[in-house]
Amino acid sequence: MTATFSDTYLRPSALQDDSKRMRAQLAAAYANFVGSGFRIDVRDYIQQHSGIMPQSSKMYAPLDIHFSEGELVDVLDSLTAIADWFINQDDEVSRDEWVREVQRIFDQQHVKYAIDSGGSVRLRVDASFELDREAALAGLQSSRYGGVRAEFEGAYTALSATHADGKQAIRGIFEACEVTFKLMFPSARRVGAPEIGSNLMPFVEQYYASDAPAQEAAKKLVQGFTNWVASAQFYRHGQGQEEPNQPPLEVAVAILSSGAGYLRWLIHLDQAKLAAGV
Repeated sequence: MTATFSDTYLRPSALQDDSKRMRAQLAAAYANFVGSGFRIDVRDYIQQHSGIMPQSSKMYAPLDIHFSEGELVDVLDSLTAIADWFINQDDEVSRDEWVREVQRIFDQQHVKYAIDSGGSVRLRVDASFELDREAALAGLQSSRYGGVRAEFEGAYTALSATHADGKQAIRGIFEACEVTFKLMFPSARRVGAPEIGSNLMPFVEQYYASDAPAQEAAKKLVQGFTNWVASAQFYRHGQGQEEPNQPPLEVAVAILSSGAGYLRWLIHLDQAKLAAGV
């Protein structure tokens, strides 16, 4: 869709909690995806599986009142119920198209919600946080990184939940980086300052040997990664250690976002190491 005037000039700087335009677009999407012959079935399905009683102006009309006047949490929950209804009808294609359209609406209206491939709606901290997530996920498509991807997605899910779990988010991103590090260096039993110094630093020095400025910058990045590992350790529960308090949200976001950046770099280096056969 071509960018509108408001897309270009009136886009809010912060993600929005709610939006009349979002609601109107969701109502239109529902009318487009669910024909009049199925609307009572879908309404009943939403009520049965979510406890929501969605309202419409007429029996077979789209859920216009529900989308325009319903509680926001009910509107968001109904999006998931609609996705589930498509699966219940053995119509995975329509479910996937529905999810893509809902995400497009969320993105266009710049709201603080995202919908995953299964239809579950979650919070997103801010636009740059979501971009970090998407960029890192792009590098995790290979089956080699299946375990890494699971930890990474778990980290973002923990921080995007209604009651954000910063500790679990930090643990997840730490595990994602540690698994990647151990894939790169199978002899390393963990990721810590000694292992980074004896494995990653020499590899980086060699990999960037032909570009002195890049080599020096990369060495500083290795030092930064070492410090990042140390910062994450404060929120990793170890044997015999007292469970730490939840980190402040801004600290959890910073550690997770930084970890996503280091993870992307590690994946690039791992791929280069594989290609070189070393």
